[in-house]
Amino acid sequence: MRYPAPVKFSLFQHLFVRIGGALLALCLLDACRDKAPLSPENPPVGVVPVKVVRTAQGYQLLRGGKPYFIKGGAGLHHYDQLQAAGANSVRLWSADYADDRMNEAHRHGLTVMLGLWLEHASKKFDYYDKEQVARQKENLRRQVLQYRYHPALLAWDVGNELDLESATPQVFRSVNDIARMIHELDPYHPVTTTLTSSVVRLKQIKSLCPAIDFISFNAFGNLLDLGERLEKIDGSTPYLVTEFGARGYWESPVTSWQAAKEQNSTQQAAFIRQRYLKTVLGDRAACLGSYVFFWGNKFEYTPTWFSLFAPTGEKTAVVDVMQELWSGRAPRNRAPNISDLWLTANGSHNNQLLPQTEYVVQLATTDPENDSLRTVWEVFPDIILKAEANDTRESSLATPSDAVRDVVLAANSQRAVLRTPQRPGAYRLSVHVFDGQGSVATASLPFYVLPSQGLTAK
Repeated sequence: MRYPAPVKFSLFQHLFVRIGGALLALCLLDACRDKAPLSPENPPVGVVPVKVVRTAQGYQLLRGGKPYFIKGGAGLHHYDQLQAAGANSVRLWSADYADDRMNEAHRHGLTVMLGLWLEHASKKFDYYDKEQVARQKENLRRQVLQYRYHPALLAWDVGNELDLESATPQVFRSVNDIARMIHELDPYHPVTTTLTSSVVRLKQIKSLCPAIDFISFNAFGNLLDLGERLEKIDGSTPYLVTEFGARGYWESPVTSWQAAKEQNSTQQAAFIRQRYLKTVLGDRAACLGSYVFFWGNKFEYTPTWFSLFAPTGEKTAVVDVMQELWSGRAPRNRAPNISDLWLTANGSHNNQLLPQTEYVVQLATTDPENDSLRTVWEVFPDIILKAEANDTRESSLATPSDAVRDVVLAANSQRAVLRTPQRPGAYRLSVHVFDGQGSVATASLPFYVLPSQGLTAK
C-alpha cells in the first residue's frame, strides 16, 4: 500500500492550525464547564457558600459557615439607606434587572435573594405543554449560569405566588425540576419558592418539591399567626418571609361602596412592628428572616399603600421602625405622626358627599422633633375592589391616575377646603406631610360623590 506523500504547510497554515486548535479547546471547555461536577467544599473564588442547617435550637441559615439571619428589604432603590438602617439583604423578583441591582447591593455590603420569574398557569402558559415548560427552563438555566458566582448572591427564589391562581401539581413539579437543575449548576446557594400566606397546600407542595431547601411566604395581615399555622399543618419547617408590610388592601375593611380603607403611615409602622416581633423574631427556631415590602416607592391600589419612601426620597415611619428592629437604635430624625384624618360634613364625619360642594378636611399630625411641617393635599379617582362584568381591576391596581384639578381650594398643614368634583363616583384624598428633614407621613381617605339628581348626603 502506498502512503500519501507528506503535506508541506506554510508558516501561515501552521499558525492557523495552532490558533484554531486553541479556540476549539476553549469552546469545548466553555461548553462543558456547567456540566462538570462542582465541589461544595471548594467554591470558586468570590463565592460565599450558603446553606440551611438544623441545630438543637431549630433551623438556621449559614453564610460562609456563620449564622446569617436575613434582615432585608424587598425593592430596587435606596440600598444605601437599607444598609445604614442595619439590614443585610435585598430581594429581587426577577433576573431581568439583576445586573445593575446586584452590583449596587454588593457595593453596599448587601446580599441578594435573586428571583427566577416563572409564568403563572394561565391560558397563555400551560404547564402540561412540554415545549413551553422546556423553553422556560432553558431561559432560567441561562440566568443561573450568569449569576451563580456573583459575590452578592444569597439564594434562588423560583417563582412568586404560583399558588395564587390555578396551581396544578404540574406547576410545582416544574418548580422541583428547576430546583434540581439549580443545585446541579450551583451547589453553593439554597433554593426556595415563594407562596401566598395561605398554607393549606404546604404538605402537597413539599411533597412535589423535595429539591426545595426551604419554603417562603408573602404575608401581611396574617403574618401574625403564620408560624402557628405552619406548625399546625406540618410541624417544624424552615421558612422565610419574602414580603411583609402594611395590611393589604385585599384584607382591609371597606366602605359601603367597596373602597378599601388604608392605614396611615403611623398605623402601618405599629402594625408592622407587632407582626415582626411576634413572628419573625418570635419564631427564630423556624423563621430564617424576612424582607419588608416595599423598599422604595410603588403604586399599588394607592401611591402610599406599600411605599416606604415618597417619590422624592423621604422615608416614612416604617423605615424608622425597621431601623430600630434591625439595629436596636432609633434614627436621628423620625417621621411625623398622623393620628387622624377626617372629612367634616354637616358637623359630622361623613364620606358620602354632594357634587360641587365645599367640605372641610381636618388632619391631626405632630412631629417628634417639633419640625415645621408642610402638607400636600391631592384628590385622585379611586379604584373599586368589587369585581364587575368587565373587570379591569388587576391592571388598574398598578396604574396611577392623575390628580383631579381644582378640588383643593385652600389648605395649610392641618386643614384643607375641598370642592367636590361634579362627576359622581369614588375618589380618594391623599395626604403627604413633610418635615423638611428627610421624613414624611402619609394618609388617604376615600369618599364618594353622589349623583346630583334626587339625592342628598346621608
